[in-house]
Amino acid sequence: MDAGGWEQEYSEARQRLFESSDFLILRDCGHILRNGAVITSVSDLPFEMSLKCIQCGVAFWFENSTWSIGGVAQWQISSVSLQQFRIGCRASASLSLGSD
Repeated sequence: MDAGGWEQEYSEARQRLFESSDFLILRDCGHILRNGAVITSVSDLPFEMSLKCIQCGVAFWFENSTWSIGGVAQWQISSVSLQQFRIGCRASASLSLGSD
């Protein structure tokens, strides 16, 4: 796959990740997620991506469950990030408390 094709696949995968329910839950818990890493394997499709909260610094890993069949649409929180997933953004909570 050429660079343009990879950029297209990556952009679509990233957009689908932003639309996933796990991403939305993290956002609703106060996390502001940006940047991160993309991991691929023998294909050009991302099978894992990370995003980092710019407030508390926690990195969250997401898995693409449709990667093995060539898809980019099914993103969920990775098992390595489940503990942090259940915790709201501490920095966000601190900022809210300080605004009173």
